[in-house]
Amino acid sequence: MSTLTNILAAGLVALAPSITYAAEDAWVADFDQAVELAKAEGKDLLVDFTGSDWCGWCIKLHEEVFQHDEFLTPAQKDFVLVALDFPNSEEVKAKVPNPERNDELQEKYGIRGFPTCLLMNTDGVVFGRMGYQEGGPEKYVADMREATTKGKQLLVELERLQADYDVAKDKGPVLGRAIAMLADMGSESPGISIVAGMATEALALDPENRAGLKLSAIKALLSAGQANDDVMTEARGMDADNAQGLLEQVVEAQFGKVRDDASAKAAITEIQALMDLGRYHEAGTVKRMAAMAAMWSEGPLGDHDQAVALATRANGIDAELDEGLQGMLDGLLEQE
Repeated sequence: MSTLTNILAAGLVALAPSITYAAEDAWVADFDQAVELAKAEGKDLLVDFTGSDWCGWCIKLHEEVFQHDEFLTPAQKDFVLVALDFPNSEEVKAKVPNPERNDELQEKYGIRGFPTCLLMNTDGVVFGRMGYQEGGPEKYVADMREATTKGKQLLVELERLQADYDVAKDKGPVLGRAIAMLADMGSESPGISIVAGMATEALALDPENRAGLKLSAIKALLSAGQANDDVMTEARGMDADNAQGLLEQVVEAQFGKVRDDASAKAAITEIQALMDLGRYHEAGTVKRMAAMAAMWSEGPLGDHDQAVALATRANGIDAELDEGLQGMLDGLLEQE
């Protein structure tokens, strides 16, 4: 969960109880001490970014998974468990051993939502990312193991890709492999910044898209949430009328970057312009973005008239929404 969605959901956890780490010896609160311990024991690290006295999902994760021996016993065989806390109350803050270091790590790893659990080696290289999920401790351990296997395999593939790139005289084929890999990655996949960097290089290698590298690179960067402003400008220039669906991807990427009122307003302008074109490749995606824009307008932005207009346009798109979002749209329109 991220962006303004977190703002809208914040009230749901305001009255949450706090986490009490009954098995305090199982969790290390200082990251650098945990790294040294992991090195000494030949283990990896599970780093839980948590808000112990305010984050409802963090508390659920602890109560349902992290405090149970069915999790602790198998997890500690391979991982040093690290709890980096970001509490609200002064009493709990006083118990955090190195809050400035926690802030540095939050910035370094791009943590925007809580809880976020990173699986990493002692060099700080992340090979897996998890959060709250249902199913209890046994399922969580199984998913950790699966994420570890897949993540470490991906890191090996990335090392091979980088080695091939370093020695290749013709970079095109290697960049093509990087683009294909990026297209299958999520925005939080291990090593994604390395692959995205290679894909971005393809734009300069094939500026006229004669080899098809530029177009495929832009599509992959957009779908993986790795497109910078220059890439998004290139995409707009290549597909101003959304004939190839690039403009649609640009708007979706813009929505993924919403962090405050200003970026929300910019995203709303983008979705309005896209709907004005009336040409969609994924109508469901466009409808979802229009619905989100309506909710942002009604909520944080406080523009009811705009919210109603966006909700009306969203409902006019022939596609289905998830039940919750559709219900909010219907509720908004019923006020009229």
